[in-house]
Amino acid sequence: MVVFEIRVSLLGAEPGVWRRLRVPGDFELRMFHLVLQMLMGWQNRHLHEFVSADRKRYVDFDGYEPQADELNERLFLLANLVSEAGDRCLYLYDFGDDWAHEVVLEAVSEIGPEDEPVWCLGGAGACPPEDCGGVPGYLELLEQFNDFDAIGHDDAVDLLGEDFDPESFDCSSFNRRISGMFAKAGDEFPSEEVDEEIQLITDIQEFLASDAVPETAMSVVMLDGFFSALAIHPVTIMPGRWLPLVWDMSGEGLQPEFASQKDAERVMGLLLAFMNSVTSQLTPVNGDCVPLFQIVPLESEKEKMMAAKDWAGGFMLGATIDEEVWGRTFSDEAGRELMAPFVIMSGYSDEESRISEEREEEIREELIDEMGECVQDLQKFWEPWNTEYLARNGSGRTAARAQHRVGRNEPCPCGSGKKYKQCCGK
Repeated sequence: MVVFEIRVSLLGAEPGVWRRLRVPGDFELRMFHLVLQMLMGWQNRHLHEFVSADRKRYVDFDGYEPQADELNERLFLLANLVSEAGDRCLYLYDFGDDWAHEVVLEAVSEIGPEDEPVWCLGGAGACPPEDCGGVPGYLELLEQFNDFDAIGHDDAVDLLGEDFDPESFDCSSFNRRISGMFAKAGDEFPSEEVDEEIQLITDIQEFLASDAVPETAMSVVMLDGFFSALAIHPVTIMPGRWLPLVWDMSGEGLQPEFASQKDAERVMGLLLAFMNSVTSQLTPVNGDCVPLFQIVPLESEKEKMMAAKDWAGGFMLGATIDEEVWGRTFSDEAGRELMAPFVIMSGYSDEESRISEEREEEIREELIDEMGECVQDLQKFWEPWNTEYLARNGSGRTAARAQHRVGRNEPCPCGSGKKYKQCCGK
């Protein structure tokens, strides 16, 4: 497989912030953007564009009215901007903060079938926080962080974290997350399905982080936990019951401000596709659950713990959405034990049943890598209830078997020969 060895440098940053990575020579430009977001440490909350050496501008047309001189990045490859060693282009992110990255193609080489096609080869410098005022704002923030007597020192510590090191970067963290996500040379199956999943999560995250959504809306990590609970719930919960919680967890009924009816339909389609993706993990065929907080790019263990708490909070919202099921589960000794990891991780427990904060944190650290298995254990506990509730809803008729949920990557049951996601599951 032909690969590009790329160096990406954040212009003007001090200490320097740069990354070296390997990507396939035929890498799509849109996918290169998503990998850069993960590798640099950005959160993909703002617009971006690529600018080639001949001043051509490549932007994402999705939800954006392009200018006459702009090209749709989804129709081009990275090789359209850089193809020979020494070629370079610019990657611009967040037109308010104006983060400018220089992208340089250092070498074109080949790798064997045992090598990962997308891989971090080196780097230095921590990613600045989003919305801090660009390079000037970041440099001022570092001055306040390092000056204990500065007026803004405490605010800088709150924003960056007490252990923030502007010179630190860990390649292994990125490589653990990216390993296996892209097809290797000689693989029978392309990585298109993984690419689609990344794009789906990115699109939902962009909307949930936008000004159109109430501040009390779920994050995409919390939504993943919420959908995981609904996927294994013994009672089918219709969108009319769960959708209001996505927009407003406070229960006050706040709604997003959609640009149009078409925009509302697009977002609803994204949510349903994401829910079906989460559900497909937990079918008898796949039998697996990988929480999103174990996949998304996170800089530190502290951030991972915060994301795990959010995910568990979303799971608890889904688990408690039906009062009868929740009451029956928590009144059962086995059910209460199976719910305990989610209760502790989310901080859902009340004051009377709460253990000491120190012990609670210790348990969370022990549980953080086991949440997927905890979901599957609860699923097995709830499975017999599914048949029981179906029988009840069938007015006493013979108990029906729980229907198999069709996964996005499984053959469509209509018999078209296509995958479900490409046919009836669109």
